[in-house]
Amino acid sequence: MKIGEFAICTGLSKDTIRYYEKMNLLQPEIKNKHRYYNKKDIDTVETILKLKQTGFSLQEIKMLFDWSGNIDQNKKLTKEDIQNLLEIKVIFQEKYEQMLQREHQLKQIKQVLLNIDNKIKHLLEKNKEENCWF
Repeated sequence: MKIGEFAICTGLSKDTIRYYEKMNLLQPEIKNKHRYYNKKDIDTVETILKLKQTGFSLQEIKMLFDWSGNIDQNKKLTKEDIQNLLEIKVIFQEKYEQMLQREHQLKQIKQVLLNIDNKIKHLLEKNKEENCWF
């Protein structure tokens, strides 16, 4: 599919798609000066959006994509490779902690909303009995 269809399909603007390409997050096939996107590109955008929702910056996402795209399980790591992996590990640990904090906050908010809902139900039931307006 061309960029217009891809934009509609992903919900992204054409400018955002082009920006992701400049960052090398997306690499569509180019034929006759036209970009063509496929299911893999849709999956990539979905992954980017999910990572952004969990607090990853585009630079962090690019670092993750670059690292995961170049991984070779049999390769002997250099000091630079090890340093890069340690940096990525720290980022993941920080993001994981942030997600745990958000999860805790959401549980608290959920409990507050549940308590309010129960109070509303109780008040409505009480008034239903007294006023018979239901």
